[in-house]
Amino acid sequence: MQQQPTQPFDETLSRGYGTGVVWLRLRIDPRADRAPTTAPDGLVLRIRPAYIDEVVVFDPLVPGGRVGAVGDRYHPRLDVMQGADFLMPIARGDAPRDIWLRLTSTSTRQIHVAAVDHSELDTLTLRQNLLVSLYIGVVVLLMGWGVTNSLLLREGVTGVMGAFALMQLTAGLFGLSTSGILRVFWPLAWSAQSLNLLGSVFSVVVVLGGLLFHWRFLREFQPPRWAMGLLLSMMALAGLNLVLLALGHVMWALQNNLLSILLAPPVCLVCAATGRAWAGADSATAPALSRRMLVMFYVAFLIIMVIAATTGLGWLPPTEWTLYISQLQTLVSSVLLMLMLQYRAFIGGQQRQQALLSLEKTTLQMAHERHMREEQEKLMAMLAHEIKTPLATMHLRLDSTAKGGIAMRKAMRDMDGVIERCLQTLQLGDGQLAPHLQMCDLAGIVQDAVSSCPQPAQVRWQPLASVPLQTDPQLLFLVLSNLLENACKYSAAETPIELQCSVIERGDAPHAKPMVRLELSNLPGRAGWPDAHHVFDKYYRSPQAQRQSGTGLGLYLVKNLAQALGGKIAYQPDATVVRFVLTLPLPVSLPLPLTQ
Repeated sequence: MQQQPTQPFDETLSRGYGTGVVWLRLRIDPRADRAPTTAPDGLVLRIRPAYIDEVVVFDPLVPGGRVGAVGDRYHPRLDVMQGADFLMPIARGDAPRDIWLRLTSTSTRQIHVAAVDHSELDTLTLRQNLLVSLYIGVVVLLMGWGVTNSLLLREGVTGVMGAFALMQLTAGLFGLSTSGILRVFWPLAWSAQSLNLLGSVFSVVVVLGGLLFHWRFLREFQPPRWAMGLLLSMMALAGLNLVLLALGHVMWALQNNLLSILLAPPVCLVCAATGRAWAGADSATAPALSRRMLVMFYVAFLIIMVIAATTGLGWLPPTEWTLYISQLQTLVSSVLLMLMLQYRAFIGGQQRQQALLSLEKTTLQMAHERHMREEQEKLMAMLAHEIKTPLATMHLRLDSTAKGGIAMRKAMRDMDGVIERCLQTLQLGDGQLAPHLQMCDLAGIVQDAVSSCPQPAQVRWQPLASVPLQTDPQLLFLVLSNLLENACKYSAAETPIELQCSVIERGDAPHAKPMVRLELSNLPGRAGWPDAHHVFDKYYRSPQAQRQSGTGLGLYLVKNLAQALGGKIAYQPDATVVRFVLTLPLPVSLPLPLTQ
């Protein structure tokens, strides 16, 4: 190797991934920067980073040339000099000389090497330990912040804060491994191969933890499925890298891992830019973070991660600080994430406070409206009582044979019907007309409703056989009465009103039930056909019906009461007649009384 041409490098070398051996020639000048009064005779080769597999040192001053070997393949407790870095003592010598290093590594082939004396080594080691302690302290602080917020927000491990805390845990383990701290505390009874493999595992796990957090964080901004699918596929790739590590393909796993670091930021940026959570959202429902802020963060995240990945792949000129680029990018991105999540929590707290204020305001409004409705109900009940009483007295004392007596009786009856429907509508809104089901006979209820309608002689119907129903007879009477009164009021003068009843047997559908069908039809009078889209609306009356007294509440009551009884009411006119069809369920256990 001494005869081979070499290329100059300045203390730091980065050749990316590869299976080839890299040889380094170092010029040792014992006269450079020497302090004779304090410096010991020997020098120390300080070799970083702490995840190189093997570095063999050759020195011409040593008999046979070979000084020794350091690296992850050797147990840290068996090193000549122990520490977080790889340390190899060499002779100072009296004249400049060349020493040789043979580098082999399954991870990225980065190396920084320098010959220092013992006093300088103590200073550099102290400085490095302080920086590593600062890194680990910040990571632990961020992890504690994430755990605390996860507990306060009751998100659990699956929440954003829980995922952030998990990401910081993986970052801390990765930092302990790459900084060499694990080497210092690795027991002699544990193998060096386990330490080497654990460092590679932590390198993959920290990427998996980051992908898991970003997938959970970006999900609340509703990106497209294909974008989230890309993140999930990258998480699956991280799982595949763990499998490759278990199978012994360390270089493939770590190279794929670094490519994942390079590809993850663009995918996250696409997810942030294509999120749909802001579309159509108001200030109360919009995400706490704006799209612009989210995109700006992931642009910065992309720049940081690209620098880290391209440095590890050997695409950028190496310097000493690039040895710690992975830890630096993890720390910087974590701090930026913490600031963004803190802002998110602050805005979210403001939104929750605004929501609570809106809820309180709505509650007060509802209480006020409920109080006003109760007052209106009391007033309506009082007015109804005060009006119905004199109406009943006038009705009893009125001589029907007197001139206009019949018209006056009809007017009083219409007025009484208006008051009764208003009261029934109020009772329906308050739930006072809730059904109380019992077995009863449909024929009797129909008979009573026909007898009490304004023009019973105009109604044509065949008396029914006994039709047992499980229903509320009072509510069903109200339904039939309103339908009959509506037909009497708006049918053509002196034309019949047809009422037909039939039973629909069970159909072929698996859950079909027998039903009774009541069909009421009449020829339209001057009011014409009602609007099919609004016939059951509250207060609806056709324009031609305005000449007659009415409230527009009759058919509204019919629809709601029919639904309360488990039935349906439908408006099914044709070119000749106005037709309403009421269907009610029959008890399944009883024999069918009629056939269709």
